[in-house]
Amino acid sequence: MTNTYTTGEYITAWCTKCKLELGHTIVAMVGNVPRRVKCNTCNGEHNYRTAPAASNRIKSINAKRKTRSRETKYHEYMLRLSDNRLSSAKKYTTRGSFEKDDVVEHPKFGTGIVVSVIHMNKIEIFFQDGPKLLAQNL
Repeated sequence: MTNTYTTGEYITAWCTKCKLELGHTIVAMVGNVPRRVKCNTCNGEHNYRTAPAASNRIKSINAKRKTRSRETKYHEYMLRLSDNRLSSAKKYTTRGSFEKDDVVEHPKFGTGIVVSVIHMNKIEIFFQDGPKLLAQNL
């Protein structure tokens, strides 16, 4: 059984703005196939799609791999530290002075390790969600 559609009819499609499969209204047809649709949620008009583009799926997979890799590096750093170093973590402040391998406790990012001193007033700290460039000695 083949579906026959007409312009103005309701159809479920992948919305490129909402990034979800939602209800759409058919705007244009090519033969018996919907060509353009309008999202009933965001009113965005785009080509008819039944699923996200393959490149979006690949980007999503790569982002997950990158996050896992970052988390693994963070856990490796944390395993190298002794409990003494973790308990004596310095509170981060922009007025503080930090050196490579110092353990830092940041109010927003959590516990991190100073990876490098870039300049006398800039340091790179590796936190669980990745490296951050922060100020020091201000």
